[in-house]
Amino acid sequence: MRICAIVFAATASGFALGACFLPSRVASTSDKDPRPAIQKLADAIKNNDDAKAKELAEELTKSNELLEVMNTLEKRDPAGKKMAFGVGDKPGAILPDGIEDKIQNMSRRPQPQKLIDKESADLTQMAYRVAAIAEVAKIKVPEKEEGMKKKKDWIEWSEAMRKSAAELAEAAKGKDPAAIKTAAAKLNSSCNNCHGVFRD
Repeated sequence: MRICAIVFAATASGFALGACFLPSRVASTSDKDPRPAIQKLADAIKNNDDAKAKELAEELTKSNELLEVMNTLEKRDPAGKKMAFGVGDKPGAILPDGIEDKIQNMSRRPQPQKLIDKESADLTQMAYRVAAIAEVAKIKVPEKEEGMKKKKDWIEWSEAMRKSAAELAEAAKGKDPAAIKTAAAKLNSSCNNCHGVFRD
């Protein structure tokens, strides 16, 4: 899965964001940590406060580049230099300890019930964070269209990312391994669809 696939779209369309999640990843353009703002947005989505979510997403796009927001999906850095969420509050307690990798892992096969019972709250929180990032991505529509890279597709895939992340949150709350796998696979697929078109 490439949740950050839309970063490539932004890069191709003139947002000087760089290309994250390539073998040689580009460093962030500022030292500002977007995670507190993303968490506030995730909480608004969790509380079904669409008006507040829209307001917070707009604020976030004004103060953070899409690259900074997307980089929070990477694996957590034990040294604390990367501004990545990881999965759960305690570094290394849940593996893999990166949102992107965890979703990929869950999309492949149902996880053991015992593990889901233990990780449910953290997986729910993770999914709402992905939904928040999708809200930001939806606002960062490319200014130009190039070939198959259409604005409507960007918006459609951002919305699919948001919807499937919300479905993953619900599945995680319900502690249903099969539903979690299905939702994670949908999220993975929506991101890969975007990645297939917008990545150069």
